[in-house]
Amino acid sequence: MRDALNEVHRLVEAGPDAPKVATCPICGGTVDLRTRHSDRNPEDKTWFYRHRRGEGPNCPRRPGLWR
Repeated sequence: MRDALNEVHRLVEAGPDAPKVATCPICGGTVDLRTRHSDRNPEDKTWFYRHRRGEGPNCPRRPGLWR
């Protein structure tokens, strides 16, 4: 997901200056900041938040094969 709530419950966008751990705005589960490199240009990074294992199993923002 592109955005999450920080420790003072403000919406922050994923990026290099974003908090490493935040809260999902939909389910309230803990999410971790991650990065992905582009195959074409390894210097290109995409920042995103991902739910921790077991957090928010029914959250619509959680990726899964069933969606």
